Amino acid sequence: MKSPIRIFRVADKSMEPSLLSGDYIFVNGRSQKINVGDVVVMRHPNKNIYIVKRVREISNDKFYLMGDNDGESEDSRRFGALERSKLVGKLIFKI
Repeated sequence: MKSPIRIFRVADKSMEPSLLSGDYIFVNGRSQKINVGDVVVMRHPNKNIYIVKRVREISNDKFYLMGDNDGESEDSRRFGALERSKLVGKLIFKI
């Protein structure tokens, strides 16, 4: 059975000061309940990469995501809300 916990390395400054480039984050892929304010990992809609963003709004099972560092973040302001199918998981802790 595949583990629901995945580890990712933050690769940019888009979530500073909450998450720094180089931080490792543990993500629960089985989190069913996602709330506004949660930090999530999702698949980028136009690139073959994962992104770490904060949920700012949830509507019709879509997530509007933004980075904490507005000037360094490519987020829903550019690519729109993302479907739940793009969700990898919810942040549970960082190191």
